[in-house]
Amino acid sequence: MITDQEGAIIGGEIVKGDEIKVFNPSTGKVIASMPSLSGDDIEKAIDIADEAFYKYSELPARSRKKLLLRVSELITSENENLAVTMSEESGRPIKSSRGEILRTADIFKFAAWEMEHVLKGEFIPLELYDYPAGNDERIAITVREPMGVVSTITPFNFPGASFAHKVATALAVGNTVVHKPTKYTPLTQIKLSKLILKAGFPEGTINVVTGNSSMIGDIIVDNNKIKLISFTGSTNVGLDLASRAVKHGKRSIMELGGSDAEIILDDADITKAVDAATFGRFDYAGQFCNSTKKIIISKNIAEKVQKLIEEKLSKMTVGNALKDETEIGPVISSDVVSKMSTFLKDAEENGNKIVFKKDVPKEGFFFSPTVVDINNLHSKIVEEEVFGPLLPIIKVDSDDECISIINNSKFGLDTAIFSSNFSRAYKMARKINVGTVVINDTTRLRWDNLPFGGPKFSGIGRESISNTMEEMTESKVISYHI
Repeated sequence: MITDQEGAIIGGEIVKGDEIKVFNPSTGKVIASMPSLSGDDIEKAIDIADEAFYKYSELPARSRKKLLLRVSELITSENENLAVTMSEESGRPIKSSRGEILRTADIFKFAAWEMEHVLKGEFIPLELYDYPAGNDERIAITVREPMGVVSTITPFNFPGASFAHKVATALAVGNTVVHKPTKYTPLTQIKLSKLILKAGFPEGTINVVTGNSSMIGDIIVDNNKIKLISFTGSTNVGLDLASRAVKHGKRSIMELGGSDAEIILDDADITKAVDAATFGRFDYAGQFCNSTKKIIISKNIAEKVQKLIEEKLSKMTVGNALKDETEIGPVISSDVVSKMSTFLKDAEENGNKIVFKKDVPKEGFFFSPTVVDINNLHSKIVEEEVFGPLLPIIKVDSDDECISIINNSKFGLDTAIFSSNFSRAYKMARKINVGTVVINDTTRLRWDNLPFGGPKFSGIGRESISNTMEEMTESKVISYHI
């Protein structure tokens, strides 16, 4: 169990406090405490990051690359310690946490490798262009330069990878960072930040602030030293931040919600589809933005698929996240337990039927993995983003009906299609308005250097290692009269 008190990091110094309690979702017990910083503390962190930027941005790119690679090595060496911390504070099963820590190390490594591609610039022979006159005696080059202080804000479900996607990319291109973790899972990110400083990054390049989210958000939006906000989290919060940030001329990257569907057509490999559905919905109790949040099935195979899902789910192990045999852990908080109950109550009141519920431990923040037969598409369990182990099953008559249900959603992150006919699946994929379509695989896929995000309420922009590094730089044209 975590027993030592952690703290925020401002300019390389640890700021301690016990106002914010961090719980272990598997037990419901407090495992650590964090400070609730004042507004002056947040402003100080931004000032220190701004001062650090002017020296850090002059560090040669090769030196930043070496530092990132060193961070990757340190994370790998601390894999088990970090994974245990992640599982204790997030409730994510330990086998999954170990994999995410290794992925976190890889993201720092990939950010180092991508620097030579993102920062290389271009030579432009201006003699190619008639306008403006005199181009025969001019040349131009383009360069990418760091922006300054970047604010990064992460959710509870990816304490390692989400942190790395934002912080490693910002540091790679020469920015400094003021990072705000969620109150639920700050501990992994505090430890990662300490490793960044241990690797040799100058004090002030990474600062971690904790406290009242609304107050911190207001300061981040209003402070002109913050040049970009990179946010992953709820749609309402993200869109509010982005709309206010643009009034201050700030750039934003918003990775928001999803209500991803897995389509199982009548020519699908049903065994693979069921495996993907149960993993996609119940991995980490369904608490990912790209979790499979609904199944859409051709009616003539629906009964068979539903039975197989229930059989597979009945054999999955629910329990403490630190046990190797655990496949489904708790949800993040008691509030989420209550929210899942509200979703189920609404589903029943709207004429839908609960067809399966699994027993769960009484201690901790557990909610029963549940399968719901949907008769009313205007139910919250279908329309909203459900961050918990509830699986609605929708039966349809046609491919067009599948497409219509997905495109009528306010979200547009991922969709999975299971079919043995590639042409059929591909035609559907082109008509579905989402950021990623996977064919014959789970929605729970993300490639770290491919664009991730989606239209509508699923975000603003796309996040990948190279895409994010480009977004976190300013492009500049430099011309020269020969």
